[in-house]
Amino acid sequence: MSLPNIPDITPRIDLKREEVIHLLLTSVAMDEISLSQILNAEGENMQRLLEQDHVSLEDMIQMNRSVERMLRTMVGKQILLQFKLDQIMELDGKLGGQDDTQEE
Repeated sequence: MSLPNIPDITPRIDLKREEVIHLLLTSVAMDEISLSQILNAEGENMQRLLEQDHVSLEDMIQMNRSVERMLRTMVGKQILLQFKLDQIMELDGKLGGQDDTQEE
């Protein structure tokens, strides 16, 4: 089996520093929107379960475990997003990236 022939593609993308920072901030915002939609879907699932006439204790415990796992995952993602946001702000020179000795 031979390898596929990939054409030589050298895209040139010229972005200014400010544009890159805006794109990075947009990616954080999109991730936050995704997390909110996941959280909303989990809430809707819980509502559907509770609206049923005969819900067993085992069903409720299983739902609780599922929500707990999802929340743990989301907290981890939030921590990573905070790290990413901190690094973006450092790129922009607004957080920790400036030298305090320059004010003299």
